Amino acid sequence: MQINYSEQAIDDLSKIGEHIAEDSENRAIQFLKKLKTKIEMLLHFPYMGIECQSKNIYKDCRVMIFESYLIFYTITHDFISINRILHHSVNYQEKPL
Repeated sequence: MQINYSEQAIDDLSKIGEHIAEDSENRAIQFLKKLKTKIEMLLHFPYMGIECQSKNIYKDCRVMIFESYLIFYTITHDFISINRILHHSVNYQEKPL
C-alpha cells in the first residue's frame, strides 16, 4: 500500500506551510514533518480515521485529526489517497473533498 496526495491536498500543505512560516519558517518545517508522519501512520492503520458520514459528509471517505487540521482520505486496495487537509475552522461540508 502507498500514499498518494491529490493536487488539492498538495496545495493545502503548501498553504499551511506558508501560513505558519509567516511566524516561523523553522516551526512550519517541523509542523509539516509531524503532519506527514501522522499521515504515514495510515500505512499501518488505514482505518484509524472515522468515516466521513459521522461528520455529516455523505461521501465515501475517512477523516483523521492532527492538531487543528482535518485530513480527509480514501482507501482503495493499493492506495491511501489524501484528498484534503483543512483547518478545523473551515466549513469542510461546503468544500470539495
